[in-house]
This record gives sequence, C-alpha cells and structure tokens, in this order.
Amino acid sequence: MSSVTANSRMIYAFSRDGALPASGLWHKINKRTRTPTNAIWLAAGGAFVLGLPYLWNNTAYVAVTSIAVIGLYIAYVLPTFLRLLRGRDFERGPWHLGRWSLPIGIIAVLWVVFITILFMLPASYPITKDSFNYTPIAVLVVLGFAGIWWVVSARKWFTGPKVQGSAQELAAIESDLEVV
Repeated sequence: MSSVTANSRMIYAFSRDGALPASGLWHKINKRTRTPTNAIWLAAGGAFVLGLPYLWNNTAYVAVTSIAVIGLYIAYVLPTFLRLLRGRDFERGPWHLGRWSLPIGIIAVLWVVFITILFMLPASYPITKDSFNYTPIAVLVVLGFAGIWWVVSARKWFTGPKVQGSAQELAAIESDLEVV
C-alpha cells in the first residue's frame, strides 16, 4: 500500500506537469473525495499487473518486490544526491539540517547504493534460471526506456515541475473542489 500511495502521488505530480501520456486524465481531482482517484487507480492497477506473475513464478515476485524497493529508495534519495552534487552552490530553504546536512546526505546516498546492490542479488544459491534475480535487467530496461524517451521527446518540451501552491492557486483549487 505504501508503494501504491507513493506511486499515485508521483503519477499525480508528473501528470500535473504534463509529463505522462493522458496527463489530463491522471491529474483530475475527485470532487467528492478531494483525491486524485484516477492516479490512485492507475497505481493500484499497475501494482496488480506487476503482481500477477507471482501466481505462476516465485522468481517474478522477488524481482517485482526488489524493483519496488529499489525504485522507492532511489526516488527518495535522488534530491539528496543532487543537493550533494551542488555543494556550496546549493541554496538552502527555510528548513534544513544545518551542519548535519552533508554527513546525513552522504550516509543516505551510501545506504541507497548498498540497499540497491543488496536487492539485486539472487535470493538463493545455487543460481539457476528459477533463482536468478532479474531485477538488474528490469531496472536497466526502465532506465533505458526513460533515457530514450528523454532524448527523443521529453527534453524538447518538458520544462520541469510546475510550482503549485500560491495563495491564489490554492483558493482556485479549493473553489473547484467545492461540492455542488
């Protein structure tokens, strides 16, 4: 459920920014629940489809679980990694860890590197076609697809996240969501 929750939030954010096919559909807010139910259903449906191979193959379940863990860890640590790359050029916001930012950031990035390697290892020995962990192959396919999509299309039109949250924007969103 935590993966579905995180994934639906990312689907909503990416569709808000126009970065997903059919963004208008995934970005809609349900007026009754005030949640992006279409994004939630897409995330739940995707999780269901990814979980189906487990009915026939335990190796597929290990790979899907590993991919979910690796994906979440990488998604959460990526901003920290990028902040570390900026070094002293990084402009801090109102909330930060002060002098602890650098050591905690380094520890976080190292932890994600460690856990990513750990979750890509085979689950059992000896390694056979049934015990091999296919996670590295799946991660490379996803990264390859994203990289090709960026080079071929997205770099030409995607300008980055849209800031959402000025007082006027939030008031407009609230007025749109009022139940009639």
